Amino acid sequence: MDNSIRCNQCRFYDIILGSYEKATKRGWCAKRSKYPAQEGPGQVFPPDVERVAVGQLAEPFVVRGGSIISACPFATPSDVDPATEKKTRTVVLNADGRRILS
Repeated sequence: MDNSIRCNQCRFYDIILGSYEKATKRGWCAKRSKYPAQEGPGQVFPPDVERVAVGQLAEPFVVRGGSIISACPFATPSDVDPATEKKTRTVVLNADGRRILS
């Protein structure tokens, strides 16, 4: 298999946000990462990600957005840039301080 899709153009790219909700050049591969058992205040995880048990540490697989992993079996093109689109649009918080995506 020879992949030619950049990580930030893949549907499984979960961008890391920096200060003031600004997009960074890195993100988690949602297929290769193990996310925390629960989302923290203001966090939004992609649907259907693998989670660790309560009390265990997450196991992120961090990738650069512009990189191409040629042997990636999960590379799937995305219609839009869901990571940036969903996470950087206007942020609304609920009473617990968690993001609500509109």
